[in-house]
Amino acid sequence: MNIKRKMPAPLLALFAALFIAGCHAAVPEHEGRSFVIYDTMDYVGKPKDLSADKISPAMLIYERQITRPAADGKRKAGEFDPALVQQFAEQSRQSGINVIALDIESWFGAIDGQILSGEAIAQDFDAMFKSFKRINPDAKIGNYDVPVANLNLIRFLRQDQPEEAIITKWQQTNVRRIPVGAVSDDLYPVFYKGGPGVAQWEKDMAVSVAEIKRLYPQKRIIGYLWPQYYSFRESPYYKQFIGPQEWRAMLEASIKHLDGVIIWSDKRDEHDKIVRWEDPRVQAMMQATREFVAAHADRVQLDGVAARK
Repeated sequence: MNIKRKMPAPLLALFAALFIAGCHAAVPEHEGRSFVIYDTMDYVGKPKDLSADKISPAMLIYERQITRPAADGKRKAGEFDPALVQQFAEQSRQSGINVIALDIESWFGAIDGQILSGEAIAQDFDAMFKSFKRINPDAKIGNYDVPVANLNLIRFLRQDQPEEAIITKWQQTNVRRIPVGAVSDDLYPVFYKGGPGVAQWEKDMAVSVAEIKRLYPQKRIIGYLWPQYYSFRESPYYKQFIGPQEWRAMLEASIKHLDGVIIWSDKRDEHDKIVRWEDPRVQAMMQATREFVAAHADRVQLDGVAARK
């Protein structure tokens, strides 16, 4: 007997998003819009002001800098520290840097078996954002890896699995991130790469953007990029620098699908050596970025304090 199996609604929606993403790749929705490149790189000796390269500053705040242990001792993930929130908000107001990128990651995972709901996480972010904006009303705030997780890295770790399993895992990872998108000003999905190749990576970016636009069509999408491959210890590409041609291709894909990017880095390479700004690998990436900016001079714009100089 031939029994037809009905595809679950969430998967059906995602495969529809895959089709939509293919259409977006052919006719980029962001064509003609302004595009902003933000800097949060940590290479040693990096100049504080990159506005000459049309790169704008953003304030990156890590979890350890703005949270504290929960007052009641019951919540294992910790909580925002009101005094530290006010301190960063004042710093933002005085500096004129209004794009605020939080990096709270542990709340979306299980901590000693405790899992927070997406709604509870969103409530905490909402209260923190409102407190921050009472001091700096011009702030535009969002959190790293929200509202969807990095599909390409999920794929990188599951190369032997079928597409349906990869998409299902991605959807499961998104569940507690999506509510935080509702209270965020800007959305900061992460598009770090596990290894060489841009074609599948761009397809995964397009799928992610289609899903974000389905959820939050009016919000800016600013994607995180890292000029090095991701720090999976077991990977043969662990923290190696991405070549300038591939980096340029990543920027070209980004301007097709996103409103901007945040270029992030830590300060070490695949050999755990400190990387300085003048390192040839960094400068090759920067030269590719400058060439990209020159090719899109009409669209790449400075933002915030950099634009007012």
